Amino acid sequence: MKKILGLSLFCIHLFGYSQEFYIDGNTTSPYKGKLYLFYNNKVDSTTIDNGNFSFQGKIDYPTKANISTKKNNKETGFFMLEPSSLSVEIAIENNRKVYFKGISGSESVKNIKEFLMFKNKHYQSPNLGNLLFDKLKVLFQKSPKSQFNGMLLSETMADRNISLEQSKSLFKLIDKTTQDPEDLAEINNLFESMSKTQIGAIFPNIEFQGINGIEKLYDHRKKFTLVAFSSTDCVNCIELDRKMAAVYKDFKSKGLSIYEVYLDDNSSTWKEYIHKEGIGWTATIAHKKKNDATIKSLGITIIPSNFLLDASGKIIGINVTPNNVAKKIQEYKK
Repeated sequence: MKKILGLSLFCIHLFGYSQEFYIDGNTTSPYKGKLYLFYNNKVDSTTIDNGNFSFQGKIDYPTKANISTKKNNKETGFFMLEPSSLSVEIAIENNRKVYFKGISGSESVKNIKEFLMFKNKHYQSPNLGNLLFDKLKVLFQKSPKSQFNGMLLSETMADRNISLEQSKSLFKLIDKTTQDPEDLAEINNLFESMSKTQIGAIFPNIEFQGINGIEKLYDHRKKFTLVAFSSTDCVNCIELDRKMAAVYKDFKSKGLSIYEVYLDDNSSTWKEYIHKEGIGWTATIAHKKKNDATIKSLGITIIPSNFLLDASGKIIGINVTPNNVAKKIQEYKK
């Protein structure tokens, strides 16, 4: 949920609004020049005066927007523009990259924080999917046109926190005519990939380059197989590898196999990591990272992620924590 976490201060007001938006801002950086506001295929500009700037205009619904110092670069300063009065503080790095340091005047701060706190509170709940489904249903019904819906849905689907059927049900609630085309494309891709990788589906026989050649998943499948996706430059992935090593040690003799795909473009760095960490299971590498055709087909957009398979290759768990691997194995041995 990286985007969602990054937007915890810059999100939408979901509970009614007018069409006018006002932005009063200031920068903590010694920048002199123009700022550009990108939204709904429009570009507005303003000049910073003594560290202060402002924008105003009209929008019909909460919309993805960017603030940049360059007219041809909207890959910076991302936030959700809503029909309200906003006060923002930004920092500008190297006269180019815009960072938001704070925003006030929006109920959306409370809304997104509430959602994230709700998710964290119930993260270990076996009923998490249903809880999040109900929460998202309320949000989407209150503001179906908001572009935040498409992004939030795609992120939640990518996390595999909700099922395919729940995702399709939520998708029906949002106004497709107002969503960002990139989010709609991502959601449709996830629909296709989730149909192949949902609980009960047979995981495909993927193959990637290993230390000693091509490694096919089915050649390493045992009573229980954990198919993991990570990266050597991902802190959370490294921590998970270390915790999973202890689980592997305890359950290897009981039929647990691990097949891990590292999304790395540097073979030397990957091999050094495997040696340094003492990875004892099947380790492979996807050099094209998230652009790899197989990775795309599986809908792997967030790492770390994993799938727990039974002896037949059927998926019995998704994004299983080390502590829950043992529980899942015991559950399916009964």
